[in-house]
Amino acid sequence: MLSNTTKKYLIAGVIGTVTIAGALAYLQYKRLMNYVIKISKVKVNKISLNNIDLNLLLNFENKSDIAFDIKNQTYDVYLDNIFIAKLQNQSVTKIKAKSTNDLGLNVKFDPTKVLKKLSGGTVELLTKLDKIILKIDIKLKVKIWFFNVNIPYVFESSLKDLSM
Repeated sequence: MLSNTTKKYLIAGVIGTVTIAGALAYLQYKRLMNYVIKISKVKVNKISLNNIDLNLLLNFENKSDIAFDIKNQTYDVYLDNIFIAKLQNQSVTKIKAKSTNDLGLNVKFDPTKVLKKLSGGTVELLTKLDKIILKIDIKLKVKIWFFNVNIPYVFESSLKDLSM
């Protein structure tokens, strides 16, 4: 049987270990949430009046020491605050620790429908590239060890900045 003093030290040691482990896990979580997503490449598969088909290559910079799998990617695309499309990628993507990883995404849409949704139409789109904002609301479902985590990210840029 353990003495009361030994029990107190044992409890204090367990509490200290749990506290330190929790602090380290929190630091990794903060690094994980400090990621950056950028558009790397755009490959045009097809362009016509009624169909644009692109492959986007996105760079996902993982600043944490944790490798994980992205199980699902959902992208809600807005142009000038008007919902344009919902894109999804159900493929599992492995993300390495402390590295920049590629995320592939196929984008298909009907440009005539998009232009109809915009209030100024084609003329405004072409003449006011600096004022029209592309916003992509990104939701990633990630598996880290035994846990499933949702990671949100919002990408915003003017069409002028994207065309440079």
